[in-house]
Amino acid sequence: MTSHSDAIKFAYWVPNVSGGLVISNIEQRTGWDIDYNRKLAQIAEANGFDYALSQIRFTAGYGADNQHESVSFSHALLAATTTLKVIAAILP
Repeated sequence: MTSHSDAIKFAYWVPNVSGGLVISNIEQRTGWDIDYNRKLAQIAEANGFDYALSQIRFTAGYGADNQHESVSFSHALLAATTTLKVIAAILP
């Protein structure tokens, strides 16, 4: 029998960068603004996701034109949810 602590946990990458985390020459339609991400966090939480991973890259970017700073952005997602845990990844 599996205990609750052994249950699989689900997470998603927060699209807080322009292009929605996709490297492509095709124009991306994924929103990356705060309103879109608040709604996405609420939907993820309502559907059983445990974690959201928010990232920022200061120097080793992958080509996104714009990005939101991950720690402040994470606070906004936490304020919009009740059980979702948000991890802010700060990369060089």
